[in-house]
Amino acid sequence: MLKKILFSAFFLLLLSPYAVAAPGRFYAHGSPHVKKVALTFDDGPGRNTQAFLDILEEKSVKATFFMSGAQVKNRPELARRVRDAGHEIGNHTQNHINFFSYPGADKQKTFERELLEAEKSIFDATGVKTAVMRSPYGYSRFDAREVTGRHGYVMVNWSFGTDWDRNLSGQQMHQKYKAHIKPGAIFLMHDLSGDARVPSFLGQFIDDIRAAGLEIVTVSELLNLKE
Repeated sequence: MLKKILFSAFFLLLLSPYAVAAPGRFYAHGSPHVKKVALTFDDGPGRNTQAFLDILEEKSVKATFFMSGAQVKNRPELARRVRDAGHEIGNHTQNHINFFSYPGADKQKTFERELLEAEKSIFDATGVKTAVMRSPYGYSRFDAREVTGRHGYVMVNWSFGTDWDRNLSGQQMHQKYKAHIKPGAIFLMHDLSGDARVPSFLGQFIDDIRAAGLEIVTVSELLNLKE
């Protein structure tokens, strides 16, 4: 009887989305039982990357930047600044293709090529071998998961993000992000454009998270990734 109970507990642990993250797995949030959240920035390095780096340094926060390989090639020095500041770098594919609407029968092969080209672009510029990835537009169907798992990646989406909504002011956007502060949250923002709204409230948002008693960490720390 005891053996059955122990085996069942072990099996459930393996199935748990909050166990140690492993290649091929998919996450949109961390554990709701751990008082940590992650800030993530997509599509760069771009026009807002330095502004975000300045705010994060001022607040002593480490974040995760999911970089496009094409943008890394355009701004290799900026990618190195992200690395040198101690932030995590993730893979966001080479050319930011929308695989939800990709028409070709070679979609999985194209996804794989995009993943590996971005990996090389990021490594050539920064020396970082990426281990976490986020597909453009959050594409996370089986074909993409199979590729990422085969190449040793953990796929990470987000629990909340709305900075693409052009109808929101910076203040309105801040309130929406603030309303989603909770343990395990993964917040999505973008650093490619020069949109001034997120930089206008990011520092205060960091203060809001800390006021809620939560720690801000990288995606890998939030998901308890093995070294």
